[in-house]
Amino acid sequence: MRVVRFAVGTFQVALVLMIASSQGSAQESQLESLRVAARSTPGDADAALALGRALRRAGHPAEAMSELRRGIAVAAAKPAALTQLHWEVARVQMDRHDFRAALAACGVLGRLKGASAEGHACAAGAHLVWQRATEALAETATALAQDPQCYEAKVAEGRAQEFALDLARSETAFRTAITWRSEGADAHVGLGRALLKEGKKDEGLAELRKALALDSKNPDALYELAVALPPGQESMTLLERATGERSSFADAWLALGTQELSSGYLADAHRAAEAAVRNDPKSAGPHVLLGKVVLADSRPDDAIKEAETALKILANSASAKLLVADANAKKGDIDRALEAYQDAWGLDHGDPTPLVHAAEACHVAGRDTSARAFGVKATQEFPDWAPGWVALGDALVGQGEKRAACEAYTKSLSVHGLVDRASVQRKLASCDESHSLRSRK
Repeated sequence: MRVVRFAVGTFQVALVLMIASSQGSAQESQLESLRVAARSTPGDADAALALGRALRRAGHPAEAMSELRRGIAVAAAKPAALTQLHWEVARVQMDRHDFRAALAACGVLGRLKGASAEGHACAAGAHLVWQRATEALAETATALAQDPQCYEAKVAEGRAQEFALDLARSETAFRTAITWRSEGADAHVGLGRALLKEGKKDEGLAELRKALALDSKNPDALYELAVALPPGQESMTLLERATGERSSFADAWLALGTQELSSGYLADAHRAAEAAVRNDPKSAGPHVLLGKVVLADSRPDDAIKEAETALKILANSASAKLLVADANAKKGDIDRALEAYQDAWGLDHGDPTPLVHAAEACHVAGRDTSARAFGVKATQEFPDWAPGWVALGDALVGQGEKRAACEAYTKSLSVHGLVDRASVQRKLASCDESHSLRSRK
């Protein structure tokens, strides 16, 4: 359950820490019960499998690997458990994005008696770590030739076709896998994702909800449903659950922090951004998010440091350049800000934000001629983007062109994009007041 949030400050920070602690405690309590079961029956391979799988899903790869190897050592009399233990070892390596270790683990799996097809299905999953769809499809074809109803191979085929951008074949593969194992959440997750990419939103959301009905603690299902939904309470709650189930889930932390920042929950966003950086320090996105958070906390120099770190990782990151621009604008260094805004726009002509922010920064700095130029560019390139029309309106007000400004404000209320509608309405009301004064004169 998502709790009521308070204004940014010491009390909110304490509250956030309490929330994080309670989520972690619930997860650790579940793990501890599995640890107790495994310790009390050290020769039970199924208990080791249950604990190892839970540890992997919770984001504890080292401990998971240790428990899985212990289970393998005692599983000689349980071939089904032995197969699943080796599967989980391979999945730990896939979660780590360690292609070679994952492929080696799949090779061991494939040499087990009666598990050759599963070994090839596993190898397909290893290739998908590097998004190598062609190699993955070759492995799934071999697996399905050996076992025509190998569920894992069909799921891997669906994922590979998705990477190959053949969504129709991806959808077909996932649907087939579901007919073979209707209770398998992975195929429903894959089908939901494929349907969403095909533009079949309602069907896609329904499949993701089916996946959660089958496995309510599945972090991938929680994440996919969250990012498919519009930003808001349900989406944030699902992301919190995803990070609660897998504390190392960097993508979920990133999505959660982004929504929390947009909603004004600064302390929460800071916690999420730091978690994203901690779990994926070699990606630019988490550093950009952390930079945005500290900038919102009026720390522009720290924001620039995070942006520079992101640019060392990904030199052509438009979002990092935008962060540099916004931070310099916050410092009042408008010339450096404008240079960075132009760089950000040059790197990504599909995002209107650099143009809009440049117009806003120029207006604040009293450079309304430049503000107007950026506002005009934003509305020409993105005529249906409301923030661009508001920025243009503000620049026109700065130049004393009130009538044209009010036309821009009116336009902003009829197109897409999030704006402060109450603020725009107040600006329009001032237009009406000006008109009334002119009439009386």
